[in-house]
Amino acid sequence: MMNRVQGHRGTVLLAEGDVLIRMPLAQYLRECGYKVLEATTLDEAKLALGDANSAMSVVVSSLQLAGNGFGISNWVKQHRPDLNVLLTGTPRRAVEVAAGLCSDDSVPTPLKPQLLLRRIRQMLATRKGAERGRAATEFV
Repeated sequence: MMNRVQGHRGTVLLAEGDVLIRMPLAQYLRECGYKVLEATTLDEAKLALGDANSAMSVVVSSLQLAGNGFGISNWVKQHRPDLNVLLTGTPRRAVEVAAGLCSDDSVPTPLKPQLLLRRIRQMLATRKGAERGRAATEFV
């Protein structure tokens, strides 16, 4: 059983079409102190990200997301450059295609929730020290 963390650490948009992947990851992140908004399509993710009242910290998206996982990264770069994006489920070919969008810091799948949590924490810590207005996209 996981320990519940007190306090709010930030808001994560989890864009994943597969309910069997999305639900346990969302629950794990909530237990670690994050508010989690869930999206199952690119359009749902855009709605959540376009909400002016949204205080999003990080976007986590599956590349296999219905409507194109890269679409979220591109949309964030254009409309919410203050946000970082973690792309999950990256096959080798997708990494090669996306090399210009993200860092070389990739992690093989299947994705472990603890690894995702560590990456979110690293991304948020790095962002606090970096200049605002620069979004980063990474693969997990």
